[in-house]
Order: sequence, then structure tokens, then C-alpha cells
Amino acid sequence: MKIITNLLVLIALLSTKVATAEFNYTMLPEKVADNIYTILTPTRDFPNPENGGWNSNSAFVVTDEGVLLFDTGSSTVIGQALRGSIATVTDKPVRWIVNSHAHGDHWLGNAAFEDTVKTIYATTTVTGLIENDGQRWVGNFNEMTKGITGNSRIVKPTLTVDQRLELNLGGTQIVLMQSGGSHSPGDLMLWLPAQKVLITGDVVYSDRMPSTNAGDLNQWIETLEFLQSLNPEVVIPGHGNLTDKQGLIQLQSLFSALWQAVAKGIDEGMSDFEMLPQISQALDSFKPMYPGLEDKLRRDLSHVYLQVEAASFK
Repeated sequence: MKIITNLLVLIALLSTKVATAEFNYTMLPEKVADNIYTILTPTRDFPNPENGGWNSNSAFVVTDEGVLLFDTGSSTVIGQALRGSIATVTDKPVRWIVNSHAHGDHWLGNAAFEDTVKTIYATTTVTGLIENDGQRWVGNFNEMTKGITGNSRIVKPTLTVDQRLELNLGGTQIVLMQSGGSHSPGDLMLWLPAQKVLITGDVVYSDRMPSTNAGDLNQWIETLEFLQSLNPEVVIPGHGNLTDKQGLIQLQSLFSALWQAVAKGIDEGMSDFEMLPQISQALDSFKPMYPGLEDKLRRDLSHVYLQVEAASFK
């Protein structure tokens, strides 16, 4: 039996190398609880030639009837590498996929599992965005990686989930939950109550500043409050290392401080450009914990400014 298992692992690794001949992805599954694994990218950058476009985390659950995969990466070749990595843990096929949101680094690998997957879950909003905007993501990543991610084929979600949904997949209880558009329209998260593992997509970042230019910051703060009430023992973020409830508290504190700093600037009659230095200073204590904070603040402040300004008129 051990010889057969080792042979399966070798075949999986060889198939991964063949599928990703343009780039050598090293994807090592990490066990976080019984039958639950994560595959964490080491990069904290946007897709580029150095990271081969692999810049987001994935997670998978091994059930009695197959594998549930949460997020499939930035391209078909990355999806194929994920498939090979999963095969080092189990010979069961991927039967279910969750696409957490519409940003291409989390779903463009869907096609790598088309021959085995039964259901791809996403919200209606995300399904529409993938259908209408998918090719733009393919082109953007191909350009950013100088062709490494290739021309991925769009494989859309097959089942929409627009409210909390409890499922038993292969004997494993899971809960799919919406974030109310916290990070981006249609975010979907996965909660495994028995194992107390939370898989969040980009609703949670750790050791990297989140992108806030497509989200609803006030809703995000409320969502993080709710997620804390679940008392998760492990949180698998969309970007960054594994975290836990403390990571949720820390991220909520960052967003609350950002909101308050912007509100103060508005009260003082400042434009978004004028208040940037004092907001940066107000968030100084968070900079060691969230690299890239300064750059993201410059890029995203106008979006947050409009939200805080609108809230002040309610």
C-alpha cells in the first residue's frame, strides 16, 4: 500500500510539472484540521513573472465522496498545479468548488477541474461578473506575468448561493456565507463548524494590506465582528499566512481606525488628497503588521472617502 501511495504522489508531482512547464510552482499542502488543508502562496505581490501569477491562497476539504476546493487560482495552469498538489494528499477527485469572489486570481483555475467537478458555487453577483468580465482578467494576468498564466478558458459557476446555505458534502458539514460585499461585490465564505475552521477569501488578509477599492468598508467592519462571534480556531485568508480570531480583531481595528481618520479629515473640511498624510500617521501602528499599507492607502483612499462622506449625510 505504501508503494502504491508513493507512486500516486510521484505521478501527481510529475503531472504538475508537465502542466506548468512555463513556471515551476511549489505548492505544499498544509494540514490545518482533520481532512482540511490549505495551499498558501509565499508571495505578497500582485501577479508577476517572478511568482508566475500565483498570488492567492486556496484550501481544500477531503470528504468521503471527493474533495471540496475553495478558490482555484489565477489561471488554468495554476489550477493544474493545485490539482497535482491535492493529489499528494488524496486520490479522490475535486467534486465541488467554491469561487469566493470575482477577482481573477481566485477562480481562473476552474477549467483545470472541469472533468471531475459536479458543482461550482458562487453568488449571483460573482457569476455575472465572471461571465461579463472574465476575459479582461485573463488578459490582465497574461500581460502582468508576461504570458506565464496563458489564455485560461472561462468556466463559470454552476450554482448560485445568495443566502446562508448549510450543506452536507460527502459526510462533511459546511456553511456558505455571504459578506454583504465587504471586500468586493458577492463575496462568499466557507465555515466548517465541527472543525471550527473559517475560509474567507479576501474578506480576510493577514500580513498584507487589504485592497479596499472595491468594497464596503462599514459592512466589512460589521462582517469581521460577526466572524469573531464564530470563535474560529483557524482562519484561512485569501492572502497571507494562517491566522485566527485575533487576526479578525486586528483587521477590524485597522479598518475602524481608517474609518475614524477619514471621518476626522472630512469634519475638518479636507479633500481626500489633503488628508492623506494625517491618515497615514494615524495608521502608523498598523504598518509593521500590514506591509503595503502606504501604497494601498494612496490608491484606495478616494473610494473610502466617498463611503465615509455618504455615511455622514445619513
